[in-house]
Amino acid sequence: MRPVVRSFALLAVAASPLIAQDAPKKNLEVSGTAGFAQTNGNANALTMNFGNKLKYTVRGWSVGEDLTFFYGEANDQVNANFWNGGLRGERTIGTRVGLFVATRFDRNVLQGIASRFEEGVGVDLKLVTEPKDLFTVQLGASAFQQTLTPGSTVSVKGNFPAARVGLDYKHLFSTLAFVQQTAEYLPNLAESGVYLVNTETSLVAPLSKQLGLKFGYVIRYNSAPPVRNGVTLKNTDTFFSSGITFSY
Repeated sequence: MRPVVRSFALLAVAASPLIAQDAPKKNLEVSGTAGFAQTNGNANALTMNFGNKLKYTVRGWSVGEDLTFFYGEANDQVNANFWNGGLRGERTIGTRVGLFVATRFDRNVLQGIASRFEEGVGVDLKLVTEPKDLFTVQLGASAFQQTLTPGSTVSVKGNFPAARVGLDYKHLFSTLAFVQQTAEYLPNLAESGVYLVNTETSLVAPLSKQLGLKFGYVIRYNSAPPVRNGVTLKNTDTFFSSGITFSY
């Protein structure tokens, strides 16, 4: 993966002259990404991914929405079916401190999760706010409600409280060319040794002022995965995606 990531980073740097100087900050930020691939013949395969983000900010308040979807088939068998979306409200209370409330939904059929809802609150700490580097740490708590797919069982309770530790680092090569890394650690407060870890790596190389190429790598880790038909499912699922992204 490292040579590929370095190549993508060089592409982002090379493409950055296509973008004009930094524009004034906008109240509304919108972006969307889509990718698709299909093969037929001796082997049949289909993959698609879709994502979008929306954020509106005014007078220290902001509300945002995001959605990620991955789906894949190979020889008429589903090998990926993952949804993750959420809503988040934020209030800035200082130059480096903010409060947030959020709700999320995710579905990962192959990991045995039919639905998982999350409601959370916390604080954002902006540790780095340089023109080209942004680094934020999140501290908070969440409540989860989880439903498994038919035939799946798990030894831990489906409804549980959790703490939250998250980070978000973004480096800008230009207005639209950037690399971003997010991660969150969600330890179950009702059961010791049970936790979730989610990460996402994104790289965007612009093609024009509004279009670009986006490459993403998502990791979803569950320390206590379900058991389906007597077989313990794997702890980790990963999703690599590429596609065209639109930003406004």
